[in-house]
Amino acid sequence: MLSRLLRVESFKHLLESASNALLISDHKGQIVFSNTALEKCFGYTGKELLGLTIEDLIPKRFRLQHKTYHADYIASSHLHGTHQGLSDTLKPLGLHKNGTEFPLEVSLIPLETSTGLYVLSIIQDITPQRSAEEAPSQYQALAWESKARLQAILNTATDGIIVIDENGIIETFNPGAERLFGYKAAEAIGQNILILMPSPHREQGTGYIERYLQTGQGEFIGASRETTGMRKNGSTFPIDISISEMRLGERRLFTGIVRDITERHHFKELEEKNAELERFIYTVSHDLRSPLITIQGFSGMLKQSFTQHNQEQILEDIGRIQAAAGKMQLLLDDLLELSRIGRLLNRPEKFSLSDLVHEAIELVQGAITKGGVQIKVAPTLPHLFGDRRRLLEVMQNLIENAVKFMGDQKAPRIEINAYEEEGKLLCYVRDNGMGINPRYHDKIFNLFDSLHQSVEGTGIGLAIVKRIIEVHKGHVWVQSAGVVGQGSTFYFSLPRAPD
Repeated sequence: MLSRLLRVESFKHLLESASNALLISDHKGQIVFSNTALEKCFGYTGKELLGLTIEDLIPKRFRLQHKTYHADYIASSHLHGTHQGLSDTLKPLGLHKNGTEFPLEVSLIPLETSTGLYVLSIIQDITPQRSAEEAPSQYQALAWESKARLQAILNTATDGIIVIDENGIIETFNPGAERLFGYKAAEAIGQNILILMPSPHREQGTGYIERYLQTGQGEFIGASRETTGMRKNGSTFPIDISISEMRLGERRLFTGIVRDITERHHFKELEEKNAELERFIYTVSHDLRSPLITIQGFSGMLKQSFTQHNQEQILEDIGRIQAAAGKMQLLLDDLLELSRIGRLLNRPEKFSLSDLVHEAIELVQGAITKGGVQIKVAPTLPHLFGDRRRLLEVMQNLIENAVKFMGDQKAPRIEINAYEEEGKLLCYVRDNGMGINPRYHDKIFNLFDSLHQSVEGTGIGLAIVKRIIEVHKGHVWVQSAGVVGQGSTFYFSLPRAPD
């Protein structure tokens, strides 16, 4: 586990700032990492050290002996696996860049990785020590403390820490990542990071790294963003991930700190439901009260008309009572419909947006024909992925809404198109009708908010559209200058359909 920990950015910083001189070498003895303390100890710069071997840091008379020891050490580590503690402690002489020799204490830790064996050397210059007998225990304790600190951070981190190479292959998978994704470290290491991504994020995953390596530009580096993770059992959950790049010798590695934000999403949904409940209470106390008052008032008038045997007035009163009851029925039906959209009714599927659009047009063809509206649909539309029945309601509501609010337009027209952008599908329905004042762009998606009382309806259509799109992890909005004849454009975005 220690070998994976050393690749995490925060732990690399810990090594660089350590008071001990530290270096990491590969199985050939080539130096691939050194910290500032080691550079000061031997008088080399970091760049100079990357071109050296361990033997360059000891006097020539000991180099052949050291090569033999190093070969035996590497072979033993491969044979017996990663050591549980500090595997060996040496007391060689060091060779400064200026040629002076000085006594050292060196503790070695083998680092098994998926790309081979590395060795971490913890080096102490013991020249200042009064007694050579005191140095081993003191510096071995420091080495143990450093190792224990690293292991404690790794094992107790609640967040998942994952390190991948430039090909997306997992090299580090800490216990936090095991808990999040359900894989054991041994199962995940060596696999591509794509195993932790559902579609369509999986198809986009490798492209991010490839573009960054080619152009040096990557919006995901150094920034925190929300996305979706996939567990070993196939279930998905929302995550927040921050990614940083690090270099180990010639290698480029990427460290991801992953956090499960399911609770954050639940809290946000709860806030939205509370806000909707407040609007619902207002609706019950206002919109439903209005037809009840009408029924109550005309019932009294109806009673009076019966007393007066006024047949004509009786029929008129009954008609108004029926109209008020009908409005109440519409409001109640729409409320029930909205409450059902909290979850998808059908299993998500991939389907043709073009077919969906033409089916929606057929459903409102009567209103289209009556209004003399010309509809232009793009010849080629992408596919959607979701609950087809619910998304048909979205398209039907948007087209019906555009037809309703044409006003006195002499040449009414509606344009429907869709395209892909940044991994999402954007669809729009554009009309040349009455338009919507920008101050009402958010208000129109609220429950029972209708800006034009002269137009028949309960004002719930766009609230239904918003709910359905949000259930699909999408977003809906409107663009309009509020000028008659320039109309409105309603957009909605959805995750791109998987290939």
